[in-house]
Amino acid sequence: MIALTAAALGFTTAPMRSLFSMVVVGFLVCLAYACAALTASGATSLLDLITAIGCYNLSLLLCLLGIHAIERARERARFV
Repeated sequence: MIALTAAALGFTTAPMRSLFSMVVVGFLVCLAYACAALTASGATSLLDLITAIGCYNLSLLLCLLGIHAIERARERARFV
């Protein structure tokens, strides 16, 4: 569930193409983990945070590469 939530955040942040929004969302993921760790009654796993950040970054990368590929295809089709 953590991976899907982080991937959804990445897929919704990438079309904005704002580096500031990408960094803010990544910071908010870390802040949410810190708040959860502080309020949890037991120990929390750092692996959950690493998974969330990894999935967020991977989904950002895939979405931005997809947007770039679509734009390149549109440019080629426009000049043919």
